[in-house]
Amino acid sequence: MTDYLKDKIYARFDGKDLNGLCTNLLSQQIMTWPKLRESYELLNKTKIKTIVCNGFTIKIQHNPGRSTSTLADTRPEAIGNRPCFLCLNNLPEKQKGILYRDYLILCNPAPVFYHHLTINSINHTPQEIEMNIGHLMGLSKDLGDSWIVLYNGPKCGASAPDHLHFQAIPRGNTPIEKELTYNKKSVKFSNTSHVSIYYGDSLGRVCLILKGNYIEAIEAAFNRLMEALKSIQKTSDEPMLNIAFFSDMGGLSLIVFPRSKHRPDVYFREDDARIAISPAVIEMTGVIVTPLERDFIRLDAETVESIYKEVSIDKKIIETVLSFMS
Repeated sequence: MTDYLKDKIYARFDGKDLNGLCTNLLSQQIMTWPKLRESYELLNKTKIKTIVCNGFTIKIQHNPGRSTSTLADTRPEAIGNRPCFLCLNNLPEKQKGILYRDYLILCNPAPVFYHHLTINSINHTPQEIEMNIGHLMGLSKDLGDSWIVLYNGPKCGASAPDHLHFQAIPRGNTPIEKELTYNKKSVKFSNTSHVSIYYGDSLGRVCLILKGNYIEAIEAAFNRLMEALKSIQKTSDEPMLNIAFFSDMGGLSLIVFPRSKHRPDVYFREDDARIAISPAVIEMTGVIVTPLERDFIRLDAETVESIYKEVSIDKKIIETVLSFMS
C-alpha cells in the first residue's frame, strides 16, 4: 500500500454496513474539509424548477458549483496536458475516503445532491465499463437499496476519461426512477437468460432497462448489448453510453442510455445563443444541471426535448440492437 493511499483512508470496508460508513464519511468531511462544507452550503441555495415535457418531466437545477464539470475540456490533448485530478497524489489535502476493494469512495467536492459520492479506482486506469460492470453492480449491492450507482462513458460525460470512476447518489432524486417504476414508461421487449429487457418509452431519450435478480445474468446481457452496439456501429471502442444501476425489493435494474454525441450544438454556439448544458448520466436520468442562471431561466420543454433527441441514439438503431440481442 502506497503512502498516498494510507494518507487518504478514513475507513476500510470490511463487508458490513457500507451505507453507514458513507454517512459517517460525509459528516467527518463536512467538519474537516472547508471546501466541501462550502459546497454543501452552496448546494442548499441551488434553484430548482420542474419542466413538463411531452410525456415526461425534468428537473432543472441552477448549480454554479458544477461549472468545472459542465465546462470541462475533455479533448485528448487537454487531458494529456493536465495532471489527473482523481489520482491519489492529486486529491485535495483534506479529502479522505473509504477503501472499498480496489476503489476509494470519496465525497464529491461539487455535489448535485446531498450525499453525492465519487468512487475512484486507486489505480490510474482508463474509464471503461465492460471489464468493470461487475464492480459497479457489486458496489450497488454493498451500498444497498437506498443508492443509485452511476457511470459516464469516456466520450459522453466523464470529466476524467483517463481515470476509472463511478458516482453514487441517494435514491429518490431522479425523475426517471418514478417514471419507470410507477408511471410504467417502459415496454418489455424480451426475456433472456433470467433477464427481462425493457425499452424506455415516451421519455424523450432512448434508454434500455435490463432487469433481473442475479448480477451475473445482467452482466452477461449487458455484454451482449455492448457487442451489438459495437457491431452495428462498426467500432471496437466503447460505445457512447451512460449507466444507472440500483436494486429495489430484491430486483436489480440496469438502465443504459446509448448516446450519439456528448454535447448538443447549442453548447458550442457563441454569446447569447449558447446554452451551457453538457448531458451526462445525471442529466439523462432527468436532472439537468445549469451552472449559468440565464440558462436556468430560459430552458423550456421544447429546448430540453430537442437536446435529448440530439444526444440520444436513433430509435431505429436501438431497434436493430434489440433484434441483434434476441
